Order: sequence, then structure tokens, then C-alpha cells
Amino acid sequence: MKQASFRSAQWIRTLVVTLALALVALAAPTLGRQDIPELPKPDGSGDTPEISISLVDNSTLKLSSLRGKVVLLDFFWSQCMHCQQHTPHIVELYNQFSKRGLNIVGLADPRDTKETAQAYMKQMKIAYPVGLTNLEVIAYYIDSHDHSVPQMVLFGADGKMVRRWIGWGENSKKELSDVLEEQLKKAEAKSSTKPN
Repeated sequence: MKQASFRSAQWIRTLVVTLALALVALAAPTLGRQDIPELPKPDGSGDTPEISISLVDNSTLKLSSLRGKVVLLDFFWSQCMHCQQHTPHIVELYNQFSKRGLNIVGLADPRDTKETAQAYMKQMKIAYPVGLTNLEVIAYYIDSHDHSVPQMVLFGADGKMVRRWIGWGENSKKELSDVLEEQLKKAEAKSSTKPN
């Protein structure tokens, strides 16, 4: 009886998430691979509103607080086989580049709960913040034509999207590493030219 109740609840949850994603796809700004979303500006100006993310440690992260930094938003689902393959590489890149200023925010799929996201963090040894994806984040940052995971969106220090990756393949880590290196060098050069 418990299993049937659990399956029923899981089916209803999947249906609700699917309907919500369909509504977002219809009502959201039309963002595709060629669009250039931005992180919100701290002063509230710009086209992207402030978006707050509930982190699994019970704190809140405002996306505007990341502007001015090199940021990778990493969308995953704890039960996704491709996500489980790509996450160790993201963790490795974070360990390699975080001291140079790379910020990564993991964003768990709406099908995940706080508990499943925390278990995934522990299993994958994730040290960067992880939050629960909300509809606003999906509307502004997930490709409007492809909601699959894993999906990563990289922002330069200017707050503009540099590149989006959907899926994970043989060359993904090298591509991501090369683009991160380039963006971090740009950010380092810019900060070294700022007057003290």
C-alpha cells in the first residue's frame, strides 16, 4: 500500500513539474541558444529581475550578488545518469579554479527535494553552494527550446552569458576548462587595471 501511495505521489509530482515547465516555456521570455541572458544588476536596473535562490543549507542567494564574478550555473537532477557523469568533472574544475575567482552554483531540478540535493552533494563531494531551481531561474536561464539536464550557463565578470552547454560529452570538460581559463584571465586583467 505504501509503495502504491509513493508511486502515486511521485507521478503527481512529475505531472506538476512537467506542466510548470510547459507554462514557463510558453510564458517566459523567449530565450534560446543565441540569446544572451544576464545576471541581475545589484542596483535593479537592466532586463533581468533580482532572483533569489533557496540554498539547501537554508540560506538564500541573490543572483545579483554574483555579478562582477565569473559564474557557472550548473543545472542537474540527482537521478540523471548524465548529471552523475558530469558532476565529478564540475567539482574538479571548481577545485582547480575557485581560488582564481570561479563561482559555481548548483541548481537542483524541481524533481529534487532539499534532502535528495543534500544527498547528491555528499555523494559527489560538492563544496560549492547548491540551491533548488525555481520557475524564475528556469525562465531566465534554461534554454527555452531544451530543458534537459545537465545544462550549464557561464557568465563573465560583466554579468553576461558567455556560453551555454546542454548535455555532457567527451570534449565537454576540455571546452569548459578552456572557456573558464579565458574568462578568469579577462577578470584578472580587468581587476589588475582598476585603480586602488
